[in-house]
Amino acid sequence: MTDKFKSIQISHLALTQYYRWYQVYEVPFTEARIANQLDILSDDVEIASQAGLSKGKESLPDRLKLFEGWLNAHHVQNTEVVQIDDETIALEADILYQNIRPDNSRYSYTIHYSTRLKLRGDDLPVFNKVNIQGTGMIDDPQFTPAYADNRAKSWMHRWLYGIETANGNSAMFKELLAPNFEINTSTSGKINTTELFDQWIASMAQRVKNSGHTPKNFVAKQNDDGTIAVSVDFEWQGISIDDKNMIAETHHEWLLENDMDERFARVKTMHIAQTIPFTVVA
Repeated sequence: MTDKFKSIQISHLALTQYYRWYQVYEVPFTEARIANQLDILSDDVEIASQAGLSKGKESLPDRLKLFEGWLNAHHVQNTEVVQIDDETIALEADILYQNIRPDNSRYSYTIHYSTRLKLRGDDLPVFNKVNIQGTGMIDDPQFTPAYADNRAKSWMHRWLYGIETANGNSAMFKELLAPNFEINTSTSGKINTTELFDQWIASMAQRVKNSGHTPKNFVAKQNDDGTIAVSVDFEWQGISIDDKNMIAETHHEWLLENDMDERFARVKTMHIAQTIPFTVVA
């Protein structure tokens, strides 16, 4: 069971970074957004695609110039994450890529990503190998924005990794919380100050030794004011402090504030409801 929790947590790390990969392409370029893209790459990253092989992340800003003025959407269809060794995560993924170019021409492709990420202790992993291969062309190409999905899923996996591994330390959440956040839980009531948040995170370590969340029914919608509304359910499993196996399901509603120049969105409001109560299982 412990290995299963570790696998879930490693997946959160990899998917946090993978969903960040696309964001720079889906909104207008700024120096901060390009810097955030560099943040997910190792210094000696190798990226192979139909455009050739590039080595090192210093060439990224020049490569991005190709996409100036494009509207891009990357719809992630499936992902598989496996830890190869103590230093390496393998992530395979298939996406539907859509774009509208400055001359208003439209294209759509299916693409497979084969990647390797380097683990970095207490920090997020970074990509050191990325292989991008087209797998098909879509007739009658359409365009549906994907930024809100990718932005919110990156935030979600970062949040879940924190919840599962914080062990009472709330420091990693600071860049995920809006200044005037409010979290409403069915078990701990309203949490709307840093002190209450710290207490909430500390209380988890007093009840649960290990845990993992599996998301389902994820829906994200970008509002007119730039915020992102998210609805998602989680299947939860854990080991209590007295070594009992437990399960639960929860429904979450989030409102994320979104400064696109920051690494992550920030949660403004979060409502958590138990749909299956925390239950001890054999």
